[in-house]
Amino acid sequence: MVGTVSAGRTSGHRKAAGIAFAAGLALGAVVVFGTLGALGALLRPGRAFVVAAATLAGAAVLMDLAGLRVRPQVRFQVPERWRRTMPLSGALFLYGVLLGTGVTTFVPAAAAWALLPASFALASFPAALAIGLSFAAGRALPVLVLAGRGDETALAERPQGLRVLRALAAGSLVIAMVAGEARAATPVASPGGDPGAADTDLVWQEPGVGGFLLRDGQRTQLPGTDPAVGGPYIAWRSGDVVTIAARDTLVPVLELPLPGVEKLAVSERWLVYRTALPSGSEQIRALSFADPASIRVVTHTRARGVLGRPSVDGDVVVYHQSGAGGSRLLFADLASGKRRILRSSTRAQLLNPAQLGGKLLYERFSRCSQELRLGPIDGNGAGRVLYRLPPRAGQDAGHEHGHTHQGERLPCPYRPRPTARILWTTALTATTAYVTVLRPVRGGATTPSLLAISR
Repeated sequence: MVGTVSAGRTSGHRKAAGIAFAAGLALGAVVVFGTLGALGALLRPGRAFVVAAATLAGAAVLMDLAGLRVRPQVRFQVPERWRRTMPLSGALFLYGVLLGTGVTTFVPAAAAWALLPASFALASFPAALAIGLSFAAGRALPVLVLAGRGDETALAERPQGLRVLRALAAGSLVIAMVAGEARAATPVASPGGDPGAADTDLVWQEPGVGGFLLRDGQRTQLPGTDPAVGGPYIAWRSGDVVTIAARDTLVPVLELPLPGVEKLAVSERWLVYRTALPSGSEQIRALSFADPASIRVVTHTRARGVLGRPSVDGDVVVYHQSGAGGSRLLFADLASGKRRILRSSTRAQLLNPAQLGGKLLYERFSRCSQELRLGPIDGNGAGRVLYRLPPRAGQDAGHEHGHTHQGERLPCPYRPRPTARILWTTALTATTAYVTVLRPVRGGATTPSLLAISR
């Protein structure tokens, strides 16, 4: 392939040939790896498949580091006649398409096999696309560099070069696995929960201590609890008194007595809050900074525990309502008065939404898993899974021991191992999703931990 790329009559021809080869590699990789990622997002592979993909990746790393023969091996080569019957750039583009798939020609490293199930297991089209383009770049760079030097026999006559490439492939796969896991759930604060976020500012509540602000790596304790941030403002409460302050200076600009106030959300135009009523019920309300004396009712009065913490972006409020009849994620436009149901389910719990710029972050609790999902705010699309925990309860065998399997019902494709941890409140920025994870401790209490997940 090096000789083919460098076969152009002029430097311009050789440059065009190299570009065509790289473009073909990118196209082939996008089609194969992107399709696997899209299928994974649609089918949502279970824990067993993810474990198998990780095991295969580990075996591939060991094979490449040890220099073992790549198995299974594809014995086919690219059709040589193309370079004789087609323009050089056209032939190299098609060669690149074949090589970019990773499965239609000679496989140079075992890591290439591991990338295919890994792309499916990620259940994310963007992540699989990144893997495919990285794979294409890894196949293109050695060819283009050696073609530029005119050294067609470098790999054939000096196999140590291929060994180095295989070792680099193994190292890259290890780094990708470790870095991917680190991106999946980065601890921010423990104990800490009920996050709020705007741009690069993050606030949260530490039980028994108060609110905190994280900005440019500096952590600042706020003079109140249950903080919220949005637009040019930051808010916190001290008992029933809510303070609205300038986000950049933390200087208070407004103080409001709001009896029963619990959880806050703030934007450039609105303060939205959940309040506990003397009757023992709860309600979500809002007030405009243009007229702080006028309080608007967002929801009807509900029993305690039915309404979730509100999230506001601009004029739009989202929140969950969960009860015996199912759960719903609800939308309210404070400017127009429009309201609608964003998601609903009678089989799963949909909880703790946060929204930003047309994207909706929320949690889906089912018999088989707890999932943090991100999708479009409009429509009923499930969205992609950013983070997943096992369910709170396990699954039995579906039939009596020693009896027939006929008629058994297994709602999960695998037997989940239950966890005591619970996904809880969320926040969303343009680059990061935040989620609270509750961990039970002695005495029936829970300790919250705040995690950051790259979008």
